[in-house]
Amino acid sequence: MGEGESSGGLYRTAVRWGLLLAGLVTAAMRVPELHRFWGQWRALEGADVSASAAYRNYFLVETGITLFVLAMAAGLFWVLGSRGKKPE
Repeated sequence: MGEGESSGGLYRTAVRWGLLLAGLVTAAMRVPELHRFWGQWRALEGADVSASAAYRNYFLVETGITLFVLAMAAGLFWVLGSRGKKPE
């Protein structure tokens, strides 16, 4: 074990970084869909109003989900952070 680190602290750190990585990977997997929905929305904007509105809604929902996942990952990373280490 490291200096002043218990095995519980190591597990906590591993879980903390694992959750952050999982959140980043989940958000990154959504980026191609975001790009596709944005492109379809812009391509159909003048031609087909209802299809354009549908792709706009898909884009906005996917953006919201992606931002939520990133916010949850960052929040959990912060909450599970170090517990006020005392300077020695």
